[in-house]
Amino acid sequence: MSSSSPLHGSSSKGNEHVLLQSEGLDWLFDVLQDPSARFLLLQDGNMLLEEDSPVRPVWLSAHDLSGRRLTIRAAVDLGADEQGPRVALDLPEPAMTVGVLSALSGTFQNLSGIQESVPPLTWRVLARARALLAWNLRTTACPSCGAATASHERGMVRVCTSPDCAHSHFPRTDPTVIVRVVSGDRCLLARQPRFRAGLRSVLAGFVEPGETLEEAVCREVAEEVGIDVDRIEYLGSQPWPFPMNLMIAFQAHARDDAICLDNDELESADWYTRERARQELADGSLILPSEKSIARWMIEDWLEDRREAPRTAQERLARPN
Repeated sequence: MSSSSPLHGSSSKGNEHVLLQSEGLDWLFDVLQDPSARFLLLQDGNMLLEEDSPVRPVWLSAHDLSGRRLTIRAAVDLGADEQGPRVALDLPEPAMTVGVLSALSGTFQNLSGIQESVPPLTWRVLARARALLAWNLRTTACPSCGAATASHERGMVRVCTSPDCAHSHFPRTDPTVIVRVVSGDRCLLARQPRFRAGLRSVLAGFVEPGETLEEAVCREVAEEVGIDVDRIEYLGSQPWPFPMNLMIAFQAHARDDAICLDNDELESADWYTRERARQELADGSLILPSEKSIARWMIEDWLEDRREAPRTAQERLARPN
């Protein structure tokens, strides 16, 4: 199907102005005929969200999309809930759709910039949509031979269009360890140069090939702050779609206190007592990571001395404080 082919050729179907820009989106024909189907729009990685808290996507019907001359670059199936199918659609750059979406409610927002907590089920849907659409847009060329790829399995597979290759490519998830390092009643908090003023967090880093998660914890802590750790305990996990990470949380106990900073990675790091952390939070000199993040509840659980942490970030966010 060419980039100028209409998704629906008959005006009686009501979506003759919705156009496909890539191969493999034919399954949208049927979905757009389902009155119960709802669609989430993304542009340049930003999502159409309701303007009021809590964070919620704007779910559009096929009727909402009718006649808006939308061009769809990629689409992924998000599954179905009790109300019907859910699909995420990626649109071209905002400049290409000026005025087209002006009548719709909500605003396009970047998930990474959201500071408030996000309801667990909402985060799961938003993370899946952002990660899968980003992967589809990054994998338009075959990593094996360079030929074009086409979307298959409703956005879950991309297949090389070259008959000599025809490799199937699947989305990947990059495991990342995030570590709360403690020493007695103290917790290590650090800041990267890119952090906004006052922000400090726990340590994190990608798992390298051939490593166990525990080995990654030890290596990352040693590399970033020069501290040996032991008694590594699993705390929980959270999907982190920037672009396609899984944050796997641990607590580790320091075997020594001396900090030897890696200045290429960190700007500063220090040990915090609960009293110091609370005082600096109160006077504004310490800022914690966003409420939606696993890093936030790792620090808050330490501050409140919670002994039994939930096993997932979703459970933590759903639990009353």
